[in-house]
Amino acid sequence: MTKDELFFFTESKKEIEFTYNNKTYLLSYGTDADGNNYIAFGRLYEQDRFSSFKDLYARAKIDNSYFREMLDIIELK
Repeated sequence: MTKDELFFFTESKKEIEFTYNNKTYLLSYGTDADGNNYIAFGRLYEQDRFSSFKDLYARAKIDNSYFREMLDIIELK
């Protein structure tokens, strides 16, 4: 996956799921109680919330590595 593909997925709110080191990760979307949209990313049932693509790209991690540094090795299901 590339940065551009990730950006497209977040802009179109396409949910993606992939496995890394036998752990399932999910990128999904939601709206909080105040009506703010968010991006949820992380292991299945253990997701963190991000306010935007920029926030996701800057802070999201898989294990001890930044998600952005691992995009090229991720294969989508």
